[in-house]
Amino acid sequence: MDPNTQTGPLLRTGTDADAEGVATLHAGQIGEGFLSFLGPGFLRHLYRRIARSPESFLLVVEQGSTLVGFIAGSTDVAALYRSFLWRDGLRAAAASGGRLLRSWRLAMETLRHGTGGAGEGAELLAVAVEPSIRGHGVGWQLVEGFLSEVDRKAVGSAHVVVASDNHRAVALYERAGFRTVEQFELHAGTTSLMMQWVAPRDPSR
Repeated sequence: MDPNTQTGPLLRTGTDADAEGVATLHAGQIGEGFLSFLGPGFLRHLYRRIARSPESFLLVVEQGSTLVGFIAGSTDVAALYRSFLWRDGLRAAAASGGRLLRSWRLAMETLRHGTGGAGEGAELLAVAVEPSIRGHGVGWQLVEGFLSEVDRKAVGSAHVVVASDNHRAVALYERAGFRTVEQFELHAGTTSLMMQWVAPRDPSR
């Protein structure tokens, strides 16, 4: 199909050039979590690193020329965070406008999760969809794309941490085959679910 005739939402691999749009979408649509608090300036550096890192991946959905959704994942979150801190840490901290320094305890909790999480396989780091296009299957398109990328990398399993009261996201993940395996507090006072996905067995093997 000629891409110029594409009228529906188009899923593609995200690049450096998408980092700003992804950061804006994350900051505006993901209310829970420490990363949203750090603001789009910090997030822009993070998503640029995710797009560049060999162990991570960024997928975006465009409607026409407008970015309307994204999903990010990593097969090695610890390596991603090390690379991000080493290569982007100072600039990202400066871009947070002092929020990172004022909330260093939350930052350490987030880093500990990334270096020692209980989930297996690739981690689904974040997903967001522009409100005006919700209900048109974009969230499902993104999660399917994420699982296809996990399959392409031959990882075999994936997990996601989601706020227990984010019922829309929990239902989406359950539809895709994720199952809750643990309930815990990533940050004090906030209940999160660890949801796990395992690739279906190939009956031909």
